[in-house]
Amino acid sequence: MTTKQIVLKIIKHLPFSSLRVFLLRELLGYAIGKNVKIGKSYINCNKVTIGDNVYLANNNTIFCNELLIGSNTVIHSGNIIQGGANFSIGTNSRIINNHYFDLWNNIQIGNNTWIAGRNSQFWTHGSIHTKNSDKDLSITIKDDVYIGSSSLIAPGVKIESINLIGLGSVVTGIFDENQTIIAGNLSQVVKRNIDWRINW
Repeated sequence: MTTKQIVLKIIKHLPFSSLRVFLLRELLGYAIGKNVKIGKSYINCNKVTIGDNVYLANNNTIFCNELLIGSNTVIHSGNIIQGGANFSIGTNSRIINNHYFDLWNNIQIGNNTWIAGRNSQFWTHGSIHTKNSDKDLSITIKDDVYIGSSSLIAPGVKIESINLIGLGSVVTGIFDENQTIIAGNLSQVVKRNIDWRINW
């Protein structure tokens, strides 16, 4: 176990968020904004940038190269974000409970986007393409997207802004339309010209 890992384990178990934030800034050099609350979570990344008014609850585990969390974003408990690539989530977004994010390649989540419910999985590697490094398997989820509980997001998925993914969906490929409902196994557009923020 490295010195950094030991320090992070100690910080995780400290009793006060303000103390955890202070030490993450001062000892690890993490860039953390104002009014940030960090629960008993483990954050081991090469570079960390967290905006203002962010809340990171207990029992999250984050290993990555670069971590970017936008202002006013909330990450609830039990989430695992791990791998050697980058993870970013924009402003005013939410990750609820017990989701898994595989960072063999990058995952980018936009503003005002919800990873809702529980137990969704996001995968960024595949046996042949990962071995050959011949395809970008990063996941891009843009602004104002709602991903329902227990969804499976395959490597290379791209979801355009203002879309809803129905719960339990298996999502592959690229969805480049706006204002749709995407659902099923395998997922497809099941409804168009609907803004989930207003009509759902």
